[in-house]
Amino acid sequence: MSENLDIRFIKPCRHSEEGHRDLTPEYAARLFKMGLVAQINLDNCSLQRMETLPPAPTLADAEKVGLLPLVQILQSAPVALSAIGINEMPDSRVSDANLAYERFCAAFWPGHKDDIDATHRAYDKTSTERTVQFCELGDGARCTYGMAYVALLLMQNINRSFPALGPSEKFAAYLHGIIGMLDIVSSFELEIAKYAFWSLSDNEINRLPERVRVRRKDIKENFTKLQGSVRKCKHFAFNGAMDLHWLSGANLSEDLGATLKIGSFEFALDNWVGTNDIKLYRISRDIHSVPSEGSRTKALAFSREPELRASQYWRSVDRTAADVLMHRRQAGYGKVDELLTKIDGAVTHLEEQLQRALPD
Repeated sequence: MSENLDIRFIKPCRHSEEGHRDLTPEYAARLFKMGLVAQINLDNCSLQRMETLPPAPTLADAEKVGLLPLVQILQSAPVALSAIGINEMPDSRVSDANLAYERFCAAFWPGHKDDIDATHRAYDKTSTERTVQFCELGDGARCTYGMAYVALLLMQNINRSFPALGPSEKFAAYLHGIIGMLDIVSSFELEIAKYAFWSLSDNEINRLPERVRVRRKDIKENFTKLQGSVRKCKHFAFNGAMDLHWLSGANLSEDLGATLKIGSFEFALDNWVGTNDIKLYRISRDIHSVPSEGSRTKALAFSREPELRASQYWRSVDRTAADVLMHRRQAGYGKVDELLTKIDGAVTHLEEQLQRALPD
């Protein structure tokens, strides 16, 4: 657990020439003077670390579970904190997670005040479910996570149901499949799909540069690893969809102009993700949003090392993606309507397909 120990802070949108932007007290103070507040959105795994703390935690306790960097930024900078990762948890775990979060804030951030417009997740206190079922989420949540969930289920389905297709053919099937189902193509999921269908021998993997090898492994572990049953496919796809939401939802919040009210003042948000998942942190180093046309969600930066540019597979999938997306741009995009109906229909279809290919 040593590498995964300390919480790290991800800025999901930054300029393509930037490295990882650091969240420091000096950075947060500069933002505050400009009328902005850095908001740290905690994912599920960081909240789970809070649950392991004793009732009256010390700094040593926080350090032991990898949360000391969060304590230090809370105690030395004007920032905001959100326990949005609770949305990833089944109802049976929400109460304990809420209690752990409030206990953590009381111990290490005693002067904080809740946003007057803050909302809290509704949940069934009597539930015994150990996992979140996508189909049981409310309309808003299914719409929020649904596009990524469909994309990841589709990757599982193509690899399981169409094994005879070649790697480039599988990618083309994904691209045309997601267009047919949702008529929306997410750049982040499209990049993930290129890794999902990249087939290599052990010798070929070992010859890759370390950074590419690590990125490929991280993406597989978080998003594309083949699962052995429909139940596992659904659980894995939902967890992956939540991870993708961490890296896109923060940008969308800024695009929509979300604000935080502190007393009589209202501040715009500069959103960050706080995570103890080193894989997600490393992925965001190489694949992230960049500002485009005044939006944080319209463009994506990704890495293409010389070894990838020389690969027949990567030349093929990059060309296919560019050609199809250019055609869609030139033809003009239709209205995004009935999205939830499309998501629900796609989920039903893909689960039926996976049911034929896999055991329960």
